[in-house]
Amino acid sequence: MGAAMASIEDVARDFTALLRAGQFEEAGRRFWASDIHIFEPQQQAGVLAARVRFGSSRLEDIGIDGPFVTGDQFALFLDLVLVDPSSGRRRPFSEIALYTVRGGQIAEERHFYE
Repeated sequence: MGAAMASIEDVARDFTALLRAGQFEEAGRRFWASDIHIFEPQQQAGVLAARVRFGSSRLEDIGIDGPFVTGDQFALFLDLVLVDPSSGRRRPFSEIALYTVRGGQIAEERHFYE
């Protein structure tokens, strides 16, 4: 028998811990399903994997509230500061991220921000 599947609480806790540690790529590698669906309010990239998906911007600070778990989903409130390396301009960014977990992996992400 293989190892027991991680609970939603385990996935939420461990995924969030990796984000807090700034290990965005590792969080995605460990927890994203191979067919993950990501929904954003705009056609730009979201915050979760800021280092990867924001391209040249540098993440200067991140604050995370949560995870808040219900059913097969968990939510995080993220506050961060991105810095444009060419200008040094700091840009605060806040969002709510909602994750749906299936089979011990994050199958869907929904990002809510202005």
